[in-house]
Amino acid sequence: MAGNRALSNLELMPTDIQTEIISRVARHSRRAVRNLLAAVPPLAPSAAVPIVYRNLNIHPLTVHPRAALHRYQSLMENCLASGNLQAHYVRGIQQYFHYNNVHGGLPHLQIAVEGSYEKAVYLYGVIMLSKGETAIGQAMLDTLGWRQNKNRADRCWRRIKRSLHGIRVTRLESYMTAYLNTRETIACHRDNIHERCDTCYYYKQLTKFVYMM
Repeated sequence: MAGNRALSNLELMPTDIQTEIISRVARHSRRAVRNLLAAVPPLAPSAAVPIVYRNLNIHPLTVHPRAALHRYQSLMENCLASGNLQAHYVRGIQQYFHYNNVHGGLPHLQIAVEGSYEKAVYLYGVIMLSKGETAIGQAMLDTLGWRQNKNRADRCWRRIKRSLHGIRVTRLESYMTAYLNTRETIACHRDNIHERCDTCYYYKQLTKFVYMM
């Protein structure tokens, strides 16, 4: 009978050990957690805790933030309350770009930046450049090591563009002001977006953001 089944090794473990194991599984994917709980349903209480939500990999939502505008609300709120960096990145994009709520979006991106979430670091950096906060924007991009190798930053930008796909991004007046002011200081490769030296790198990244290239 089902009621007399033998307990699994996981069920016999202390609750804190169960939670630690689930939190590690959560780093892989939500599906992995669902599969684990489907196999061992009594573990559910050990999964509904902050450390699991904080570590939970919600990568699909970072690729498509619009998917979480009207769905996954409980999941998002639990992840945000637990400090999940991916969730803050998603909510930052939703607020800043979809709802044009600059002041509501930036704090979420800042939290993701403080946790060194790469896409948030890049995005926050180019937003700062576009707002005329040059020193902050450059410092953010510098943490991605572009002087040694531009691949890391370029990968971030490709993924950010994918995250923004389908969202009507408003080109703010401040973006154009920062772009034109920066353009006036550039004498090298100004019209070649693919040629990026130490002098024009920030300008080219700003250009890509302003024109979503």
